[in-house]
Amino acid sequence: MATPHLNEYQRKRDFRRTPEPSVTAPAGAAPAVQPHLYVMHKHAARRLHFDLRIEQDGVLRSWALPKGPPLDSGEKHLAVEVEDHPLAYAEFEGTIPKGEYGGGTVMLWDVGLWQLNGRNDDEQIDFILTGAKLKGAWTLVRMRDWDVHGKNKQWLLIKRTDHPQHTLHPDDLSVASGRSMEEIAANRDPHEAGTSPPQRPAPPIAKELPGARKVPPPATLPPQLATPSESAPSGKTWLHEIKFDGYRILAHIEHGKARLMTRNGHDWTARLRTQAKQLEALPVQQAILDGELVALDAGGASSFRELQESLSRKQSAQLTYQLFDLVYLDGHDLSALPLAERKQALAQLLQAAAFEPGGVVRYSDHVQGQGPEFFEQACMLGLEGIVSKRADAPYRSGRSKLWLKAKCGRQNAEFVVGGYTPPAGARSGFGALLLGTPRDGLLEYSGRLGTGFSARQLEQLHAQLQHDEIDHSPFASSPMLLSSRGVHWVKPTLVVAVEYVERTRDGLLRQPSFVAVREDVEPGEIESIGGATLEEAARASTTQARHAGTGAVDVAGAELTHPERILYPEQGVTKLALARYYESIHEWVLPYLAQRPLVLVRCPEGRPQGDGQKGCFYQKHLPRTQAGSVPRIAIREEDEVRDYAYVRSLADLLALVQHDVLEFHPWGCRVEDIEHPDLLVFDLDPAPEVAWSEVVRTARELRERLQQLGLTAFLRTTGGKGLHLVVPLQPRADWHTAKEFAKAVVERHAHEEPRLLTTSVAMAKRRGKIFLDYLRNTRGSTAIASYSPRARPRAPVAVPLRWDELSPALRSDHYTVETLPRRLGALKADPWEGFFEAAVPLSAGMLKAAGGNHRKL
Repeated sequence: MATPHLNEYQRKRDFRRTPEPSVTAPAGAAPAVQPHLYVMHKHAARRLHFDLRIEQDGVLRSWALPKGPPLDSGEKHLAVEVEDHPLAYAEFEGTIPKGEYGGGTVMLWDVGLWQLNGRNDDEQIDFILTGAKLKGAWTLVRMRDWDVHGKNKQWLLIKRTDHPQHTLHPDDLSVASGRSMEEIAANRDPHEAGTSPPQRPAPPIAKELPGARKVPPPATLPPQLATPSESAPSGKTWLHEIKFDGYRILAHIEHGKARLMTRNGHDWTARLRTQAKQLEALPVQQAILDGELVALDAGGASSFRELQESLSRKQSAQLTYQLFDLVYLDGHDLSALPLAERKQALAQLLQAAAFEPGGVVRYSDHVQGQGPEFFEQACMLGLEGIVSKRADAPYRSGRSKLWLKAKCGRQNAEFVVGGYTPPAGARSGFGALLLGTPRDGLLEYSGRLGTGFSARQLEQLHAQLQHDEIDHSPFASSPMLLSSRGVHWVKPTLVVAVEYVERTRDGLLRQPSFVAVREDVEPGEIESIGGATLEEAARASTTQARHAGTGAVDVAGAELTHPERILYPEQGVTKLALARYYESIHEWVLPYLAQRPLVLVRCPEGRPQGDGQKGCFYQKHLPRTQAGSVPRIAIREEDEVRDYAYVRSLADLLALVQHDVLEFHPWGCRVEDIEHPDLLVFDLDPAPEVAWSEVVRTARELRERLQQLGLTAFLRTTGGKGLHLVVPLQPRADWHTAKEFAKAVVERHAHEEPRLLTTSVAMAKRRGKIFLDYLRNTRGSTAIASYSPRARPRAPVAVPLRWDELSPALRSDHYTVETLPRRLGALKADPWEGFFEAAVPLSAGMLKAAGGNHRKL
């Protein structure tokens, strides 16, 4: 069955006659930062042209080049976007029969990999090609004139200046078969064509690399480490990579056998058999490669917590080994080579191995220059940060300023566990870990860590801590520990990674959250970190005050009982952590949530593990006995009047968190004017089999339709699988008029593309389609609030976006309660800036233009 990407490709071809590959099951998409397959076909159809194809989102996105690829810096050639092709087309070479679509001879002219080198959106793609013939930097830019169907399919392909400079005078023979166009055309049996697989670039030859020294391989190699930095350096002398949150691994390959070593010298080959087996397929005799072992989440970001969970469950086959350096190759030490040349050799080696895209061993891509911009973008995407490396520097073991790491949002550091407290209430295992920082041979107290643990982690860590108990405190004397009762002391050998907002003047952590156990870090490796300011200390003392004997805590002046209750078991997100989340971002939340009637999703025992929502329920009418401080508004519903809760402040938000509210669903009106909506919500809800790129395209096209009607649409992920277009209104039209207008807009939009879009609520009619839901604009209906978490695995959040952020790489559940604060910390302006100023009244003219019927407005 064709994937939605490939419907047009499938429709245009008769596969009983053409030898081109038909559509098979869709391939999984690899993260956007990885190199993907690149192909250039030469095609003698009605007119001779070339076809550029790059792998994106599981297909080959394609452009026809009437004049071929530009080869000189600054040269621009027209590129016409055509239908996506299946990945199998990368191996096609042969003759398409006359009379068939694209009839003529097709040569596999070039093949290799492409990688991102800047922008990657609906208007511009900056990329580097590393093919058998084409090497260097290019940019695709969409031409600004739009056609009647929406976006113009005409682009410009521009050759950029690259370093090192590549002189391109490629031959005119197939890279697959070595044949000319005439020789391919002479083979008239189409079923014999296309059987030769594309040739991958040859592996690098170590002795031909300038600066390579012929020496025996070292038995061990301490890794090069990055120095923390508050910002990313600028200038072309730096390469910038995404910072992965994982375990550092050095791979030693010797005559077909791989040995995988951690940064502190532990052999993890037996734990990583899948990764070792793939490394053993590299076309080398000897090699030492450097990289990071990571667990990638659904949004493409690395999750250290998931990595540790996978390793503890002995389920490492799906973990990814991101390679970013090649230090030794076939009898030669490459450490003296500049980093840029080592990475080029590494990319060439992985290309020669012909690994499957999205496999467990991958190349870690980079951008050159634009460090501050790249760092800002990484933070906006909720990533941990970036690593900046001198492009011209050698490989040097140990920590230096040749490599710099800049982290986003919350800080992350390692601490030694010196004790633990007993659990309180319904919690099992332990209450909190007592953390310390080694300094001058002593363990200085750094605070308590009680949040971020899953039930499984509480059980496993408790067993380990009991085994390591001792009868005396390992800490240097601390007044903060004197009042601790029932504390169990342990040997100071366990190292944990912790996220926190800041440190007080006394060196204590503010808002700490457990990330994972660090098996690869010894206590002596931990760096000491100084304190903060008196003002921060005062803030910490007020926000972290604990009520003696009750187990309750104060968060921004609100009392929180059972703060250790785990609401999201996969991440170990507790009630306290969720309250801290709202405390840190409430200035972003309240403008779009305050003063609106609410429907709430409550999970009194937390969200159960798995995909279901058993144990959670929608609550429209909150009894006065619950969250009594939160205001209510009386609203008539048919023949009775019922109370709805709404919020005015952070205190109201926290009062509802205290009552285990996980989701906020506001009405599309304010409490002072219940009968007149002040916004419209258009919900794009795709069926599971619909490609995300189709949702992205539909959102952009619906936005343009609304613009033509005089309305401004703002974009929001839902934290689920779709998108919302939110349109601000001046509250003059009634609910009936608003719903009829929204219905007319989406019905006309669906009518123009019935194969993909539907407005039918019947599930049978929504298979394979995007449901354009207008019913959220009915009186009493709601939509998920901006910045509200969802009661789903990973704690995803509904997040406002700028339109230029929307891309196939950013899914609807990309951001979570753990990663969103990084994004918000990187933003210089509200992504919905101008939302309230953009409000206009619905008019009769708008409704008429949309194709609907209207009452008197």
